[in-house]
Amino acid sequence: MLKFKRIFLDTNIYIIGDADKTSPESEILEAFGYRKQNKKFQGEIILSDVLLDQIRRVGKYLYGKDQAGEIISNIWRWLDIYYLPSTINWQQEKTLLEKDNLIPREDIEIYLTAKIGEADCFISGNRKLLKTIADFECLTAEDFILKYLN
Repeated sequence: MLKFKRIFLDTNIYIIGDADKTSPESEILEAFGYRKQNKKFQGEIILSDVLLDQIRRVGKYLYGKDQAGEIISNIWRWLDIYYLPSTINWQQEKTLLEKDNLIPREDIEIYLTAKIGEADCFISGNRKLLKTIADFECLTAEDFILKYLN
């Protein structure tokens, strides 16, 4: 079993992976134990209030509030979580990143969640965000599968 310390899965991994069981995103979630699947990887999944709010907001918009709540419940039920509390003060770093304008403003707190959570790998379909982050490995769902599941 391949071991990671911590992995960051972006909002789109949860939303697509929960909705489409044939997607690469679903394959990744299941490799970490989602849907009670046998784990292929060991490691904690990084969560924060910011990420949960995004999952809730996007899930509610696409599928309704009940399904959004079910996705969040499933995350807590089936994945090993490393939770970053909202008490972490990242305002100074956030302000610097906003000034640098390297990361889209709406993605700064997502990036900081992965960084402060000490992610080994950041998995996202957001290619613009991926190109701006260099502190840790950043892969699309498809690239993660090619590298670690094949």
